[in-house]
Amino acid sequence: MFCRSLCLATGRWAEDHNASVSAIVLNDRAEPDSRYVNGGFSGYVAAHKSKARVVGSYIQQTLAHRPGLIVFGHVSLAPLLLIPTTRDSKTCVFAYGIEVWHSPGRIAEQALRRADSVMAISEYTRTELLRQMNVNPDKVNLFPCSLDPHWIPEEPDCESPEGVPVILTVCRLNQDDAYKGVDSVIRSLPAAVKECGPLAYRIVGQGDDVSRLKALAEELNVSALVTFAGELSEGELRDEYRRCSMFVMPSEKEGFGIVFLEAMAHAKPVIGGAHGGTPSVITHGATGLLVSRRDIGGLSQSITRILKDNELRVRLGRAGHKRLLDDFTFRSFEANLDSFLQRMTGDR
Repeated sequence: MFCRSLCLATGRWAEDHNASVSAIVLNDRAEPDSRYVNGGFSGYVAAHKSKARVVGSYIQQTLAHRPGLIVFGHVSLAPLLLIPTTRDSKTCVFAYGIEVWHSPGRIAEQALRRADSVMAISEYTRTELLRQMNVNPDKVNLFPCSLDPHWIPEEPDCESPEGVPVILTVCRLNQDDAYKGVDSVIRSLPAAVKECGPLAYRIVGQGDDVSRLKALAEELNVSALVTFAGELSEGELRDEYRRCSMFVMPSEKEGFGIVFLEAMAHAKPVIGGAHGGTPSVITHGATGLLVSRRDIGGLSQSITRILKDNELRVRLGRAGHKRLLDDFTFRSFEANLDSFLQRMTGDR
């Protein structure tokens, strides 16, 4: 999602500055989405998960075009900048979260030190990267995420949703992503129901951890309250945000949390983890609530507090919506990118 925004903003910038941009994408299996890849793009390689094709295309393009700037969208791709064909180009690597909260390996560390610039999406990620690796702090800068450019913030609808209150989580549901805290939300439901009465918990996403989470819900006798909605279309996902009473994801290893921006776009109160980069998005008590993923009692109390206090629910929803418009729109993203590209390319 971040790289979609990056592609759209870079293509627009290239058009405005008589430049061209091409992309090599590891995981894509189809033609690019024209909503994001347009404008100044002169090429796009969908590598179909083939690392060999990524490397081959990278060498071919760097030899043929001698680009002024090469941007690596993930630390795992950064070792490519050690290939000699990159020697005449400036380089930048984007860092998100857990991949740089510990050493990514000797070669990747070497690449990060060699890069001309490293952009971290949150202050926490920047701090951890510098703590873990011997990288010049002067070249590690902040570059926050934005709401998807095609996800237009709606006018705040602060009416209390009709019917049973709905708690919503949107995330990957793989075993490796258990840190997102879906299991903690499930564990918090019995106490929340006891205080607030009937409610529903809807989980959007898919992965290999679903069976464990379903078993946990059955063990706690809350399976009737929990719905695993699977992977949804963009329109269906927006409907989930519109219908929910609050968004909850107490992740303890989040680099930023674009899903919080999506909830804020619908003026929904949010509860996030008091860990990692989430506090870069949510200010506790002002634009949402923060709680430790492992503090099940605190999570239950936070959910109960919002459900029982309509004034708080409205205030947090409106404040989050305003924070989004002030700091995390695509317009802000483009302004940050313009400053970055002007600094990196100069008169080239």
